[in-house]
Amino acid sequence: MVRSVTLVIALLLSSAAWAGTQVGPHSQKDEDACDRDAHRFCKELIPDQLRVLVCLQTNRQKLSKACQVVLQTHGV
Repeated sequence: MVRSVTLVIALLLSSAAWAGTQVGPHSQKDEDACDRDAHRFCKELIPDQLRVLVCLQTNRQKLSKACQVVLQTHGV
């Protein structure tokens, strides 16, 4: 399950490229910043990466500051 969420976070950060948004490299720290939020708000959507991304965007105001910064930094 943890591996699945890590994959979701990694793909979350890269999936913005599908939408034409430039995404820079990300670190384990970036993934860790959104892991808890993904489980808290989007657990039922894991492992569907795109749906988790939409879920995190929908819940942006409720996310931890660290995850909000990661999403903003990567143009999501």
